[in-house]
Amino acid sequence: MPSPQRQERRDLRYPLHLPVLIRMAQRKEMHTRSENISLGGILLSSSFLIPEGSAVEVSIGVQHLPDPGILMSARGKVLRVLPKETGDFSVAIKLDEAFTTPLSESQPPSDFRKQSTILTALKKKPILNDGMQLALAWETET
Repeated sequence: MPSPQRQERRDLRYPLHLPVLIRMAQRKEMHTRSENISLGGILLSSSFLIPEGSAVEVSIGVQHLPDPGILMSARGKVLRVLPKETGDFSVAIKLDEAFTTPLSESQPPSDFRKQSTILTALKKKPILNDGMQLALAWETET
């Protein structure tokens, strides 16, 4: 029988440290970094306090998945915010759906910040519905 302190995880976590853009209501944007990523959520390290319960859009810039400069995004909700000894915050976000990428294959790779401003206007397609695909795809980044 599992220990009461051990939490069972639905999805495998991958210890990936990638640049992350968080977009909140009123178009407020914050640049953070991922600590780990799973199909159902993401743990961030942020110098900004992001209130628990906040609805957010999470965008991750990945260099080689499979084309340079791809940007993946998902919507989610902040479940937990914990202060760290460094003064930063650990922010746990539960994703509503798997990450998506823009459908337009003709869009040239560009700066992560520039792409994030037009991301919501593009059609999106689901990506990485399988944990093994996720691991293989992000292996090139780490």
